[in-house]
Amino acid sequence: MKRYYFTITYLPKNCDVSLLAGRCIGILHGFMSSRKVSNIGVCFPKWNKKTIGNELAFVSTDKKQLTNLSQQSYFEMMAHDKLLGLSKILEVPPNQSEVMFVRNQSVAKAFVGEKQRRLKRAKKRAEARGEIYNPEYKFEGKDIGHFHSIPLTSKGNGENFILHIQKIEKAESIRNQFNNYGFATNQTFQGTVPSLNSLFE
Repeated sequence: MKRYYFTITYLPKNCDVSLLAGRCIGILHGFMSSRKVSNIGVCFPKWNKKTIGNELAFVSTDKKQLTNLSQQSYFEMMAHDKLLGLSKILEVPPNQSEVMFVRNQSVAKAFVGEKQRRLKRAKKRAEARGEIYNPEYKFEGKDIGHFHSIPLTSKGNGENFILHIQKIEKAESIRNQFNNYGFATNQTFQGTVPSLNSLFE
């Protein structure tokens, strides 16, 4: 099975790589949602403990979809202004290790602000049912593991939110189903991407 990719490199030195990644992923989200496709995955070839790196790749078995994505006006404008470098559509070379970049929504639940929002929602629902709201506090010490956070803005309501992404090494088999941000999830979408990191060392 042939897969293809193109890379986006953030060209300014000392730029906020998470912010730029969020902008690029926002374009992918709009593209995938409008076309109702789930076959484009996001890869961070330069991911490490400190940073997601200044490079992002979009991977798919569908070369035409990738070409259309790379021609989105935001990417073309940013490339013209020398803020992003866009590669050509390339074939994924053989012998790449498979990885999963997973959007882990349970990370957000570990933060205090998110806990308060969830308690507020639960209170509203209980009151709507005519019940007295009496929450039980359960503090579970979960080991979440390493993750990076990517800020996004919802096109629907304009609100800011965060994608918490984890990298899983040595994914078993190649799968091409991603959520509409281009990531695997803990349950429904188990898409994998080639690590591509050996190409950028």
